[in-house]
Amino acid sequence: MSSTFKVVSDIATIARMNKDLGKRLSKTFKVRRSREITYPAGHETGTVYFEAAMGDGVRAWSPSNRSDKLINFLLLGDPNTSAWMQIDVQLNFPAGAYNRRMAGVFVTDENGDAFVAHRGKLTKGRAGLPREKVYREFAAQMIEAEDQGRRSKLILLSALDDPKLADRLWKFATEARDVATRIAGEEGDTGEEGAGAAGGGAESTGPKKKPRSTPKDSMLKLRDYFDEYAGEGTMKGHGGGKRTVEHGDIVKALESLLSVNGKSQKAQAIDLAIVASEVDLYEVKTSARTTDVYTAVGQLIIHGECIRELLELPVRRHLVLPTPPRADHRKHVTKKGGIAIITYEKTQTSYRFMGLR
Repeated sequence: MSSTFKVVSDIATIARMNKDLGKRLSKTFKVRRSREITYPAGHETGTVYFEAAMGDGVRAWSPSNRSDKLINFLLLGDPNTSAWMQIDVQLNFPAGAYNRRMAGVFVTDENGDAFVAHRGKLTKGRAGLPREKVYREFAAQMIEAEDQGRRSKLILLSALDDPKLADRLWKFATEARDVATRIAGEEGDTGEEGAGAAGGGAESTGPKKKPRSTPKDSMLKLRDYFDEYAGEGTMKGHGGGKRTVEHGDIVKALESLLSVNGKSQKAQAIDLAIVASEVDLYEVKTSARTTDVYTAVGQLIIHGECIRELLELPVRRHLVLPTPPRADHRKHVTKKGGIAIITYEKTQTSYRFMGLR
């Protein structure tokens, strides 16, 4: 059963959650500097908090409150220079009155847990990027949330109380910058102006490019693997908010381990494919519940046949689970379905996989 996510639209609650976010981030970002901050619409002098007092590419955070928005700029830079800093991501929330123009979103799941999410508003230079292409890059983190009578697609970044909150947010910031460059290239925009300005929010200006049409089989179109964000083909989550976030971490660890065996690729509906003289197809689930096993087996069989026809290569299928499925199911999955079962366990820094071949 999928999780039910709901966007927090009450302004007082948003302000309280943003204050909580600030308290958590201030424990990591303590080195204060005054810097000139640049973004697509212009620049301003602001207070920037760095994670460390020295270094190149140090993570930094610049918060401020305005009448219409609560600002969180995520940046990278050298704390000991006077060079202007370019925003990687703007994680801004509405203030005064609720609106959907801000890129930052707080959501809650069916358990009442709070999360930080992003609407996928990224820019390259002054041009806004096609939202669906941004969603494609972050497929494993995608959810749908009830948003005052409508459904909004969001990128789920982190639980608000996650000890790795800062790591998750700045990982997204770094990936968003790379995604902006990739998509701008697809759109024929070199993005010479503000190459790293993958910001989003009301302040983003400039003409938006019309998304190009995509082929009907785009969900199965393999492309170069992009960090841990692979695809489930669903916008409902993975049975729980925290597991939705975890899914991407597992896929990333798996790809890092297997990339030596061939070319790492993905598609919106495919978690990971390692392409060499044959294709190893991997489907990751964060639970071994019967419904998840059924879904994964169906995905592997159907997607595997599609990939076999497209690439004209033999396909080996792998189901990745936290624990083995029921014994009777396991027998039929492996013998009748021809699917290898891999299990994983979380380690201190990553994941360990059992059953890889």
